[in-house]
Amino acid sequence: MLDVAVINGTVVSPQGQMRLDVGIEGGRLVLLAAPGSLPAATQTIDATELMVLPGTIDSHFHCRAPSFPEREDFASGTRAAAAGGVTTVLEMPISVPPTTDGATLVERRAHAERDAYVDVGFYSSSATLDRDRIGSAVAEGAVALKAFLQEVPAGRENEFDGLCIHRNDDIMQALELVAETGLPAVFHAEDYPTYSLIERRLRDAGRHDPLAHGEGRPDYVEALAISNLILLAGATGARLHIPHVSSALAVDVIRDGKRRGVQVTAETCPQYLTFTAAALQEHGPYAKCNPPLKAAGDVAGLWDGLRDGTIDTVATDHSPFTPTDKDPGWENIWQATPGFPGVDILTPFLIGSALDGKLPLERAVALITANPADIFGLAPRKGRLVPGADADLVLYDPTVNGTVDTASWQTRAQASGRVWHGYPLTGSVLTTMVRGTVVYARGEIIGSPGCGAIVRPTNPAVTPVA
Repeated sequence: MLDVAVINGTVVSPQGQMRLDVGIEGGRLVLLAAPGSLPAATQTIDATELMVLPGTIDSHFHCRAPSFPEREDFASGTRAAAAGGVTTVLEMPISVPPTTDGATLVERRAHAERDAYVDVGFYSSSATLDRDRIGSAVAEGAVALKAFLQEVPAGRENEFDGLCIHRNDDIMQALELVAETGLPAVFHAEDYPTYSLIERRLRDAGRHDPLAHGEGRPDYVEALAISNLILLAGATGARLHIPHVSSALAVDVIRDGKRRGVQVTAETCPQYLTFTAAALQEHGPYAKCNPPLKAAGDVAGLWDGLRDGTIDTVATDHSPFTPTDKDPGWENIWQATPGFPGVDILTPFLIGSALDGKLPLERAVALITANPADIFGLAPRKGRLVPGADADLVLYDPTVNGTVDTASWQTRAQASGRVWHGYPLTGSVLTTMVRGTVVYARGEIIGSPGCGAIVRPTNPAVTPVA
């Protein structure tokens, strides 16, 4: 007898759509069968008129536990993930202390094991340039190795020490060390010397209004850093991954790198696919993020990059902060922390965009499921509805439309998500299942703290689907 049967739904995968029933046993998907042909099950879930999707993977997620619990912890952040149809989050290494080796990864993992409602994986750092520390993180299951191309931010030394490099010799060493591991080498790609000069000139001119933030980091700052990384990745043989791509110029540079055979994948985020720098005028520090929001032509260029395969994934860069962290930016934008939350709406944003005709539905599903699973070595257990995979499922109702109400979000940073308030969504997440267990249903969290599991790479060299 099956543990769970999900019947009468339309399974949507990167390969297409089909009416199938889904059989689950022991937390794994064991059968995909014609409607009405599954064996008996202890629990039956009727998915009539619903889409059955693989669980979403948010491959760019920040938590703040245990040092800033008022911003977010693994319980609140993963409840938000579950509400957004996200069954796996991959946490960036910014923490206190930052995740820079196996020992700190183990510390981070303990918090997730106790509190998480969905599955969690962890990044570590390549910026230490220390083979032993990198190796210890890989041994403990790091999914990727991250570096920020900048100096350690003033006032946030305890979060960023060991995460930052920006000289080409250091970048090349980091790429060489990551290449030895087979994991993705991930870089926050903005050219630090260039934007530092521009920002200094703006400050000297007395600019501290919200628009100054966007002007301080124009599109060529991002494209310059990405071009440099692609050249060095080609020289070292590293697998390069560029997060939060924000400009059409950067898409052009990545497209060229792929054409030349460099192993480069790329991610963008819902905010870059939606908002322009004009949001800084309306929302001030609450629209501040790095890289900054740009122009309408950049939004269009990013959608083109999703459609033609230049951009491989969509993730949130979920960055939880409180109004206390943001509000100083009303008077001086340079004093506000960068980033805002978004994991609550990742699945409805992208699936809804596909239902609105912005890209094929199958492509949308790949961008948030199969592709991140392949890039970060989580396939075949994550990212696809195939026999033997973890039974991570999302039941999506394409007929229930609405608008974002950030007051209903599960994240503790809901007050900092004001840029999304009132945004229209097509369809909604009805049910989220993690390894065969319902953790979210019809607006309510069903799971319990610690029901999430830790994920680690099993196959770090799979080529993502187009």
